[in-house]
Amino acid sequence: MTEAELRERLRATRIDGHPGAEQRAWEVVRSAYDPAAGSRRRRHWRITVPAIACLVAVVAIVLASASAPRDALARWIRQAIGFSAQPHARPRLAGLPGGGRLLVNSPGGPWIVDADGTRRYLGPYVAAAWSPHSLYVVAWRAAKLAALDPQGRPQWTLTTDATVGVARWSPDGYRIAYVAGGALNIVAGDGSDNHQLDRAVGPVTPAWEPGTGHVHRIAFLDRGGDVELRDADTRARLWRMKPPVAPRQLLWSPDGTRLLTVATHQLSVYDTHGRLIATKRMPSAEIVGPAAFATPDSVAVILHPVNQPVDSIVVISADKRGFRAASQSLFTAPEQITAIDWSPNNAWLLASSPSADQWIFIHVTAPTRLTAVSDIDDQFRRTGTRAPGFPDPAGWQP
Repeated sequence: MTEAELRERLRATRIDGHPGAEQRAWEVVRSAYDPAAGSRRRRHWRITVPAIACLVAVVAIVLASASAPRDALARWIRQAIGFSAQPHARPRLAGLPGGGRLLVNSPGGPWIVDADGTRRYLGPYVAAAWSPHSLYVVAWRAAKLAALDPQGRPQWTLTTDATVGVARWSPDGYRIAYVAGGALNIVAGDGSDNHQLDRAVGPVTPAWEPGTGHVHRIAFLDRGGDVELRDADTRARLWRMKPPVAPRQLLWSPDGTRLLTVATHQLSVYDTHGRLIATKRMPSAEIVGPAAFATPDSVAVILHPVNQPVDSIVVISADKRGFRAASQSLFTAPEQITAIDWSPNNAWLLASSPSADQWIFIHVTAPTRLTAVSDIDDQFRRTGTRAPGFPDPAGWQP
């Protein structure tokens, strides 16, 4: 039988749905990989090694087509036989494998990293966010909002009536939305026309709708738990809907055709009119972390097992028809993963891991490979700064 025939038969084979099937599969793989058993049968290595190699190949094919309920088993097997083993980490960030420029929010303030690894500190702000095309950043601390150039030079500043919690630039660069004192406000990209859009919003970062030209529409969670879409200039409410469960993140697809809501155990996708297209319920033993669209039809999601110190990243299809049944497991590690960001060409995914003090660059197109960089905390630590937190990516742009 050829490898191609084996692949087709495995794909066509119905996987046993009995509750004990996963445990039996795990026991088979574990016994084949048991180092102690291998040492007891050392003189038969010519038979054992090819058998294990064949088993690994078969398991890889099965896992590639595994359905969502078997993701936990897939991660256990990958961890046991090293599918997601951490690479030898580099001691310094020498460059960005995907090119472009990376904005980083660290405990001491935001930084910009160029493609060659050059780092520039922007100042003692709480955080920052890119404008389109990496021309400027909007940064904030206390009641101050500022637009900076990539060298950190202020273009304008605005003093608000309350502490700024978050700010986001519109896709066309002409508006900035910011939350201060629980109110959602809008200011023009040049610092003019500052006005309040809603006086009480929920604890979720607002999301600008892309692909609308110079019409500025923004989705946000109100204090009542509803998701609203408003015109930021006219203040008109375009629609409001009640999500099935309270979202922790709002995320538009890059083409602006779908709005994704990310909840603790659930993903929901809506059309541009706020109508529910589909819902994907995740296992109760896994908490859904931050998500990031790669393409208009695929989104990467961090999963945190409730009782296991093994985080993972999966890629889920979310097209106009809803979710596909299966998700692709991209990376699994016995470490904490707090943030992810795609390179400008979507060939690399950056995962931030405070527990390992590393950034892991994952090359998602063939050939798949990992590049890790250690001592990230020290590389973005200002002298004398000991604020809690870890440097996380905040936007990877051309």
